[in-house]
Amino acid sequence: MCNADKSREADIRKSVLVISSEYRTARNVELSTIIDVYRLALSGESELVTISGSSGTGKSFLACEFGKHVVTSGGILLSGKFDQLQQGKPFSALASAFNQYCGILLQNGELDSAKQKLAHQCNDVMGQEAYHLSKLIPNLASLLGLDMNSISLDDGCVNAQRRLQYLLCRFVELTSSIFHAPVTLFLDDLQWADAASIAAVNQLFLTGGLNSQNTRFFFIGCNREVDNNSTQIWRTMCKSNLLNARVTNIKLDLMGEDTLNTMISETLCLSPRLTWSLSSTIYRKTKGNPLFVSRLMFSLSKDGLLRPSLNRGRWEWDDEKILCQQLPDDVAEFLTHSIGKLPEDVKSILCVLSCFGASVSSAFVAILEGALDRNLVSGLDAAVAEGFLVKTDDRYRFSHDRIQEAAYKMMNVLERCGFHFSFGCALAPLTNGDRDDGVLFIAANQFNLAGPEAAQVESQNAIVVNLNLGAGKKAMEMSDFEAAYSYFDNGISFLRKKHWKEHYALSLELFTLAAKCALIKGDVVSLTLLSQQVSRKAQSFEDKLNVMYLATCSLAFSSQLPESIEKGLAILSKLGIEVQGCGSSVEACIQETKALLSACTDYETLNSRRMTNPTMIMAMKFLGKMEVGMTQIMPNSAPYVMQRIIQLSLYHGMSPVSPTGFVHLGSYMAKLGDISGGYHYVKLARSLLDKVGSRESAGEVICFGTQVAAYVEPVQAALEHHNEGYAAAMASGDINLAALNNMLYCNNSFFAGSKLQTMRGKCAEAIKFMKERKTVIFMLQTQFFQHTVFKLIGTGEEPEHLSEGNDILVTNNSVRASYYYQRAYTSFMLRSYDDTNENITMYLACISSTWANLFFHHAFHSFYVGLISFWLERKSTEGQHWYQRGNNSKFALRRWAESSQWTFENKWYLLEAEDAYCNNNFDAAKAYYDKAISSAKDHKHEVISREHVNCAVELLCFLHEASAHVSFTLNYRLHLLPLFILLRIHCIQQ
Repeated sequence: MCNADKSREADIRKSVLVISSEYRTARNVELSTIIDVYRLALSGESELVTISGSSGTGKSFLACEFGKHVVTSGGILLSGKFDQLQQGKPFSALASAFNQYCGILLQNGELDSAKQKLAHQCNDVMGQEAYHLSKLIPNLASLLGLDMNSISLDDGCVNAQRRLQYLLCRFVELTSSIFHAPVTLFLDDLQWADAASIAAVNQLFLTGGLNSQNTRFFFIGCNREVDNNSTQIWRTMCKSNLLNARVTNIKLDLMGEDTLNTMISETLCLSPRLTWSLSSTIYRKTKGNPLFVSRLMFSLSKDGLLRPSLNRGRWEWDDEKILCQQLPDDVAEFLTHSIGKLPEDVKSILCVLSCFGASVSSAFVAILEGALDRNLVSGLDAAVAEGFLVKTDDRYRFSHDRIQEAAYKMMNVLERCGFHFSFGCALAPLTNGDRDDGVLFIAANQFNLAGPEAAQVESQNAIVVNLNLGAGKKAMEMSDFEAAYSYFDNGISFLRKKHWKEHYALSLELFTLAAKCALIKGDVVSLTLLSQQVSRKAQSFEDKLNVMYLATCSLAFSSQLPESIEKGLAILSKLGIEVQGCGSSVEACIQETKALLSACTDYETLNSRRMTNPTMIMAMKFLGKMEVGMTQIMPNSAPYVMQRIIQLSLYHGMSPVSPTGFVHLGSYMAKLGDISGGYHYVKLARSLLDKVGSRESAGEVICFGTQVAAYVEPVQAALEHHNEGYAAAMASGDINLAALNNMLYCNNSFFAGSKLQTMRGKCAEAIKFMKERKTVIFMLQTQFFQHTVFKLIGTGEEPEHLSEGNDILVTNNSVRASYYYQRAYTSFMLRSYDDTNENITMYLACISSTWANLFFHHAFHSFYVGLISFWLERKSTEGQHWYQRGNNSKFALRRWAESSQWTFENKWYLLEAEDAYCNNNFDAAKAYYDKAISSAKDHKHEVISREHVNCAVELLCFLHEASAHVSFTLNYRLHLLPLFILLRIHCIQQ
C-alpha cells in the first residue's frame, strides 16, 4: 500500500474516534428544549436545567453542545466539574469555573476597557470584602489589582460562608451588567458536589440573591443517577418551594436500536440499510450505551474488525467475527478489559493518575514527576493516543469518568491505600510556600483517602495532622466550612493516644476550629462533643473561651436568648467583668458612660490603639453577642453591656466590637430624648468602623444608627442607609441583621409615604427573604405589617400562617407589642371602637419592656397612639385617662419636631388640632390643621387639598357600611387623617 493510501486509511480510521460528533443527532430534541428554556431566562425568567441519567448516556456531551450555543450567541459561559476524589478541595468546581473565566478575561486584550470597568465596580461594590472572594478565585485578585500578601483583614465574620455566597451573587450581577451578556454556569457531575457549592448555587436563585432585575443568569447541571448525600441535597434544593426558579429536568436514557443505527450510518457515511447488521450487533453488546458504543467501535477499528476498504471506497466489517469476540457485556468490565490490554507502564501510569481524580494539570504532572522521581508524561501521551485520556488546555483528563473509575478499581483496597499514602508523603515536603494552596489540598486529600491505618510511625501521624490543620485553615479562608470541618475531623482521626499531653497546642487548635466549623454548619451534636472534649482537657480557663463563645452563639442562633445571655454573664464574671446595674436606672448608666467619654476627644477615640489582649478580645465578643439579645428581652440591662464595651475599648484598645458600643450609646441617648447627642455618637460609631478595619459589625452599626439618623435627616434619605446595612450584614454572613435591616426599611418606608401597592410588593419580597433564611421573629413582625397593608388596600388576603407564631407571641414582648400596635392601627383606620380600645390597651401594656433602643417607628407609634387616644377620649367613659395619653404623645412629637421639622412638625400640629378639638376649641383646631398642611407642603410631604373634602365625606360614610371591605383610593398616611379633623370642623360649623 502506498503512503498516500496509508494516509487516507489512517484518516478514515480516525473518523471513528470522533463518533461523538454524530451523537448530536440523537439528542436534538433535548438540545432544543434546553435552548428554549435558556431563551426564557434571557427574557427575565428564572430558570434552571438539570440533565440526569445513568453513566455514559451523554449528559456532559449534551451540556457542552449547549455551551457552544451560549458562546456563539454572545453569552458568558462558566463551566466546572466536580470530582469524587477532590471533594476535599473547597468549592472545587465552582472555584474552577469562575477562576477560568477570570483567566480568560486577563488574557483577552480586546476587553481592557470592560475589564477596567469591572474591576472598578467590583472594588466599589465589594470594597475590602473582594479579598475574601479572591481567596476562592485567584485570578480575580489579578483582575482587581489586589496584592493578597499585603492585605490582612479581621476574620471574625459572623458567617463567612454566607458572606461568600453574597459576594458571588454580586460578581455575577456585575459581570452580566458590564458585558451586557447573560451568564451561564455549567457544573458537571453534581453527584459529587460538596454541600457548600450547592448552597452557593442555591443562593443565586433565592430572593435577594441576584438583586438586579437586569441580571440574566442561567444554570445547567449534570448528575449521574447515584443515591448519595450530594444527590439528595441537590434534589431537595430543586424541589424546594423557596427556590426562586423554575426547574426543568431532562432525563437521558440509553439509545434505541433505530437511533443507534442512524448514528452509525452518519458516522460511516453509509446508508442505514447497509449499517443495520453492524448496528444490531453493537446494540446487542452495548444495549445502546453511548460510551460503550464509542469505546467498542474504537476497539473494533483498532483490532481491524471495522476497517476502511480503499477498493470499495467505504467501511467494511465482519459480523460473525465481531459476534465471536469475547467481550464483556458491562461497560465497566469492558473498560477494565480494554485498560488491561495496554502496556504495563501505560497501565501503571493510568492507575497513578486515577488516584488524583478525573483530571490533573500539566503543571501538577511535572510536580508529581519530581516528587515520585518517575517519568509520567510519555505514558500519559500514550494513553492519549489510545483514547483513554484527552489533553486540552494544559490538562490531562480521562475521556470519561467511567474510564477513571475502571483504572482506579484495577487496584485492590490495600494497594489504593498504599498508593495514596505514598503520594501524600511525596507531596508533603512541597506544601510549604505553595501560593495557590493546590499541593497542600492534594497532599492532605491523599493522606485522608489512605486513612489513619496507613500511618506506620508516629512522626507520620504528626505530619498528616499538621497538613490537615493547614488545609482546614485555608478552607476556612475560602469560606468552605464543610471542607474545613472535614480536614479538621480527618486530622483528629490521625491523632494518637495521649495527644492532649504530647501535642497540647496542636490538639487545642484542631478541636477548637472543628467546633467553630460545626457551629457554622449547624451541627449542634458535633459542636457539643468537641466543646466537651476541650472543656475536659484544656489547661486553663482562657483556653476554653473560644468553645464557650461558640456554645453561647449556638444558643442564640436557636432562639434560646435567655440561656445564651445567662451563660455569657457567667463566663464574663469568671473573667472579672461584671455587667452590673440590672434593673437599676438606665439614665444613670448613660450619664456615667458620657462622663467616661468626656475625658477624651472624638479624635483621640478614633485614633485609639487596637486591642491586642486575647482575653479581652474574647470578652468583647461575648459582650457584643449579648447586647443585641438583651436589647430585645432585657432592655433595662442592655445599656450596661454597652457601657462595658466602651470601658474595655477605652482601657484596652478598640476591637471590631467597639463600634457597636458607641452606636447603642447613641440609640439609648436618643430614646431618652437627647436626639442631638445620640446622633453624634451614631456618626462616631460609623467612623470607628473604618478605623478598626473590620466590617464584622457594620450591619448592626448601620441598622441602629440609621434609626437615630431618621430623627435628624430627611427620612426618605436616611432610610436608604438600611440598604447599605443589609448589604454589609449579608457580606459578613449575619442573616439576622440583614433581616432586621430589611424589615425596618420595609416598615418605615410606609411611614415615609410609600404607596400601598408599593408596600405590598416590598412586604412580599421581605417576607420571602426571611422565610428562606428562617429568621422567624422578623418575618412574623413583617407579616403583622403586611396584614395592615392588606386591610388598607381592601383585599381579602391574609399573611401565611406560621406555626411558631403563637409561641413567639407568648415569649417575646417586642413581637407582642408589634402585633397589638398593627391591630390597633388597622381597627382605628376602620373606626372599630371596641377593637381599637382592646388592642391599644394591650399594646400600651407591652411597650414598657420592649427594645431599649430608639427606632423610627416609635415616633409614628406615638403619633397614632395620640390620634387614637384623643378619639377614645371623646367616646369612652375613661376620657381623662385617654386625654393624658394623647397629650403625652403630643409632647413627644413636639420634642422630636425640634430635631427634625421635616419629618415631625406636621404630625405635632395634627395632635395639637386633636387636643383643641377635644377641648371644643374649633378655631384653634382649624388653625393647627392649616399649620399641618402648610408644614407638610414646606417639607415636600404629600398632602390632600380641600377639593378632596367631599370625596372624603363620602368615604367616611362608606366606612361604616363597608368596614374591612373598603378599597382605599387615597394615600392614607398623611392624606386622610387631617381630613378627619377638617370634616369635624365643617360639620360643627354647619
